[in-house]
Amino acid sequence: MVLILMPINWLVESVKWKLLINRIQPINLARSFKAVISGITIGIATPNRIGEIGGRILFIEKKNRNYGIIVTWIGSFSQFITTITTGVFGLILLLWFYPNLLYKSELINTITFLLLILFLVLIVWLFFNISKLKSFLLRFPFLKSKINLLNSLSNIPNSILIKILFLSLIRFAIFSFQYYLLLHFFNVKISIFDSLISTSLIYLFTTLVPTTTLAELGIRGSLAIFFIGLFSENIPNIVFASFTLWIINLAIPALIGSIFLIKNKS
Repeated sequence: MVLILMPINWLVESVKWKLLINRIQPINLARSFKAVISGITIGIATPNRIGEIGGRILFIEKKNRNYGIIVTWIGSFSQFITTITTGVFGLILLLWFYPNLLYKSELINTITFLLLILFLVLIVWLFFNISKLKSFLLRFPFLKSKINLLNSLSNIPNSILIKILFLSLIRFAIFSFQYYLLLHFFNVKISIFDSLISTSLIYLFTTLVPTTTLAELGIRGSLAIFFIGLFSENIPNIVFASFTLWIINLAIPALIGSIFLIKNKS
């Protein structure tokens, strides 16, 4: 089931990218999927997988690649917002139902919660008010020649942005369920409720730490030991589950993407 969900996960991401790219260059879902998988190949060794942008824009026309860079960032930003949102809710649920598991002090917990809420409000506002950044960006001389690009960017309707956020939430649900399945496969006894809390917090703190994909594997493993370890003492198998999820969701697609890149160059 985890292996079956892997291509579905990236197919949802392909739909997201297609929705954004279609505003400047219509592409079919198959080409969007190839672009997304190829992006994984290039991005796997770059900080926070920023190299994914370079892999994706190879599949659109050269004249549209600046736009492709920006809308790819918007798609990633929507996933970032989803991760922060689910992480905040995960923290609320953890403190509400298990106040003694993560208790430091009421003051520290309150400050952490308020900072995350403020940050969440800020990034959601920014996501739906990209047009308000145009005047700021035009202050930079090298962007003044890109006025048409900035106009296209600022005119993305909220209806599309909402769809992008919804698809990002679907992706989060998919890899959270994959995590839960793998924990049970490795005999880590944990309920789906506790697994969702743990997963949301793992991805929250992984996202907030700038790192390469390979380093992310170690950080995610450490966070998994901490958060899932709150509910289970089966530490070795928690690590195995995290590593296996990384292999299935990133390493295997990266290998497949290398084939797409070679064919695209030829």
